[in-house]
Amino acid sequence: MDRRLTALITCLTLALAAPAAIQAAETATLTKAAKSTARKGQVKLKVRTASEGRIFEVRNDFDVPVRVELRLQRTVNVAGAERPIRQVVEPRSTVRLAVIRKRQQGFPMHFDQSFSYSPQLPVGTLPAGAETALGAAGGGIGYGYAWPWRQGIYYVTQGAGGDFSHNTPKGRYAVDIAMPEGTPIAAARAGTVIDVENGQFGHGPSPSGNFVRIAHEDGSQSAYLHLRRGSVKVRTGERVEVGTLLAESGNTGRSTGPHLHFVVQAYEGGDLVSIPFRFIRPLAALPNMALGDR
Repeated sequence: MDRRLTALITCLTLALAAPAAIQAAETATLTKAAKSTARKGQVKLKVRTASEGRIFEVRNDFDVPVRVELRLQRTVNVAGAERPIRQVVEPRSTVRLAVIRKRQQGFPMHFDQSFSYSPQLPVGTLPAGAETALGAAGGGIGYGYAWPWRQGIYYVTQGAGGDFSHNTPKGRYAVDIAMPEGTPIAAARAGTVIDVENGQFGHGPSPSGNFVRIAHEDGSQSAYLHLRRGSVKVRTGERVEVGTLLAESGNTGRSTGPHLHFVVQAYEGGDLVSIPFRFIRPLAALPNMALGDR
């Protein structure tokens, strides 16, 4: 091939590739949280380019509403979405969260994005008088949970209001049960798995360690924390029943010894807080190390 023709083809190839290279440079850097969300595939953040700018849309494939949050940080040459964007997305729907554009044309745009979501189940949609974790017909402790393990009698090491770690709104009514690593952990109530972590080593980086979180029809959630790495048996979006095997107990996250941390939570003013709950079989049937039982 003639050298001049080869050089011309090379120049044309580079010219055509340049816009793609610029666009790649402008692509947001996903945080670990955003990558985790995308991997689960139930709630997806989609970014597309249009004449009006870069458009952020969220698709919710859950059968329940979700509350989403989008943050753009370390922005360069970006107009729009200066503050965190929070919105509730209805089931099986897509919404537009934001549109951003270049402040100055001809220069690249860069930003780091973080995206997270959590279920926003509406309380009060059940028939009148239905027993829920949030109270029977508006009052009381409500739904009776099964013990969240398959079998065995274990020690309570910290109950509601415990000084060590059950003294914040998020964990005030939680209970810690000491048990050997590998104890089968089962669903204490039917619901839909909305979040799992299965790959954390040892005591970091997340205080929760490996966990399973389940949403219930009344708007409450139950969470099973400090599970053994690699033992989680369920996936996000899966329906579970009482007694479904979830995982094995472990000693991951902020944990001083092998145990299960079990908590029931609900949204209050946009924040997830711990709420009172009861077991069908009272914990009084278990030895309580916090009270000196042996």
